[in-house]
Amino acid sequence: MTTAVKYFLLIINNKKARNTIIGIVIGVIAAVLFLLMFTYESTQQNAAPIAEKAKEEYSFWQTHTPGSQNLSCQGERYCSYFKSSVTDWCCYFVGYCIQESGYETKDFGFAPGTIMWTNNLKELGKLKSADNYTPQVGNLIFFDYGGRSHYKATGNVDHIGIVVEVKDNSVTVIAGNEYNGQTSNWATVSYVNKYTLQLNDDSIACYGAVGSAIEKGLANVTRNVITHNEVGIFYSELDNSDFGSVTANDNGALSVGAYGWHGNNALSLLRKAYSISNAEINRVALSYSNTGRKVIAAITNGSDWSSYVPDSYTCSCIKAMLLTNAGIEAQNQTSTENAEEYIAICQENNINDKRAIVYCADILNQFGTGSFDKNVYGNGHNGVLYGVSNATFDSVYSSKRAWSDSNYSYETRRKWTYDYLKGLSDTDFS
Repeated sequence: MTTAVKYFLLIINNKKARNTIIGIVIGVIAAVLFLLMFTYESTQQNAAPIAEKAKEEYSFWQTHTPGSQNLSCQGERYCSYFKSSVTDWCCYFVGYCIQESGYETKDFGFAPGTIMWTNNLKELGKLKSADNYTPQVGNLIFFDYGGRSHYKATGNVDHIGIVVEVKDNSVTVIAGNEYNGQTSNWATVSYVNKYTLQLNDDSIACYGAVGSAIEKGLANVTRNVITHNEVGIFYSELDNSDFGSVTANDNGALSVGAYGWHGNNALSLLRKAYSISNAEINRVALSYSNTGRKVIAAITNGSDWSSYVPDSYTCSCIKAMLLTNAGIEAQNQTSTENAEEYIAICQENNINDKRAIVYCADILNQFGTGSFDKNVYGNGHNGVLYGVSNATFDSVYSSKRAWSDSNYSYETRRKWTYDYLKGLSDTDFS
């Protein structure tokens, strides 16, 4: 018996030593759990550092002048950061605060112009109407000085700032390129400004809900329901082998993976896997010879898979790619992104009942993110929730709008989803 083993046995047989070791282990576990809780809690306010950076910039200019910094104006600090000449610089100020807070500007929809920025946020599912959204610290705030009705009619936005405080019925904003409280067209005399407005101020057009926390439970239930309805297993119960689902012809195009990503969404998923590890994906491709090379060409080129129905050998190749570490990680990332996008779309459509949100998120996954809109289909049919005025869980279910025309071909899917969500407790969604 080795000396190390003897010492180990002596320690285990000694009650005091054993209790000390147990205490240390429990302490370590508690510390890890606390760290995980703190990390999760911190994500709930993950846009707050942007607001803090905006405050720092505002404070900086209270004690410094452009001349003291060898700048022609305050805006040069932010325009030059993005290698731009001095121009109307409100977007550059916000982009600076985002990037200097450690984030990627592309994840927040950054663009050098406000209208382009709001379009990007809309695509990300993070654009919120000022009529029915309460902003959070760190959110982006957009203005149309023609008023909200003008914004709704035209999509115009004149200006962008950062929400640094929300209190009672007011919002405090820090923005760049301001002159006498509004956006300035005279970039060289404008400045970083801080001011407070009522939430119902007519100039506030919309918000960028960057960093807005979606409750973890709500996102998890959404993923579980969608995955169950696509591949028959809750997402939380998937084994690695379950990520390789491939259906060659699912209503006219390929669908793959845990969410049944369809057509070009399937191609986008493979592109994400390729970006995570092109070595893994290329290794699979090589084992499928010319077929693998064709799939790689589709991933790396501008292919269109909207009506792509592959043969069985190509399906085997795609399945092998999905089952790589990169393929599984791509599905983990994309399923979370999709769940959060669907939840955001539901909230934008004034659906606030959590069971109704999950129920409708499954609809969005099945029919597409535009499926709530009027006249969304080429056959003239209205969107699946068009005409549902009271979007409670029971009213949405009873409307049967997403049951597929009069033959109710998705009745089983809708009924299972309803019954499952009805059986959950409220705490499952938080």
